[in-house]
Amino acid sequence: MTTLSLASVLVDGLILSMGLSVVILGSLYVNPRLWLHDYPAAMQQRVPPLTRAEKRARLVLTALFFGVGFAALAYSSGQLLAANGGTVSFLTAFVHFFLVLNIFNLFDAVVLDLLLLAFLKPKFAVLPGTEDLVYLFEDWGMHLRNYLKGIIICAILSIPVALVVTF
Repeated sequence: MTTLSLASVLVDGLILSMGLSVVILGSLYVNPRLWLHDYPAAMQQRVPPLTRAEKRARLVLTALFFGVGFAALAYSSGQLLAANGGTVSFLTAFVHFFLVLNIFNLFDAVVLDLLLLAFLKPKFAVLPGTEDLVYLFEDWGMHLRNYLKGIIICAILSIPVALVVTF
């Protein structure tokens, strides 16, 4: 019988959250326009589209984001398998990864979106030319919708990860 450790889920979720947060915050600091697609529509409309160089940089950012995520999930897989003698049921693996990914989803919604963007509004995260629209970061409905979408994405991503770990 395989077991699920909530302590492991929490640790692995925090490792994933810290790794991805470094990527997100670092890229926001370097060029917030790389996250243009995640800004409120009114802000997106105010600024010009991404340049070719920014599109290439966003591809690099996407690769880095998924690379860090993959590394954290690979570490988590190793820990889960080690704790269960090298084998784990699909259901245990699915729930483990769903919870790990959702810790990041919650961290992103509460710490990065609400605390950092909505309350602190750091200048480095504001798109040039949208300074008068920073109040849009305070749209709790937008953050809630994004969090709920994240739950679905976490469930979908957990399926192939759990399949890889169980077979």
